[in-house]
Amino acid sequence: MTRNETSATGATNAVGAAGVTKDRLALAAVDAVERVPGVAFLRPGLADLVRASYASRDRRKSGVRVRPGGDAASWHIEVQFVARRTYRTLDVTRAVRDAVLGVTADLGEAGDTGRIRAAVTVTVTGLV
Repeated sequence: MTRNETSATGATNAVGAAGVTKDRLALAAVDAVERVPGVAFLRPGLADLVRASYASRDRRKSGVRVRPGGDAASWHIEVQFVARRTYRTLDVTRAVRDAVLGVTADLGEAGDTGRIRAAVTVTVTGLV
């Protein structure tokens, strides 16, 4: 399947550099962000709030959005999370960005066609 090609089920799943899919990259980013000290939780979306039991079955979180970048070998990853007040927010945002970039580098090394280029945007939406 090529970038933004429709699968047999009718769902689109973008495939970028190193054959990494959008969903695989999003799940890896979620795991990386949740392990960063100072991150309270990823920002819940409307679907997470309304259908909490359904959304909890799916590990994808609305706090991480992955879109294809400007060219075929890049991705744009947006992370929105709530930080803990006991941590310096700037350090936490830098750690989140580094964790997501580290995951993209690891996925790119595991792929066949090369490195993944990613632009990461990190937003702190609240403090607890």
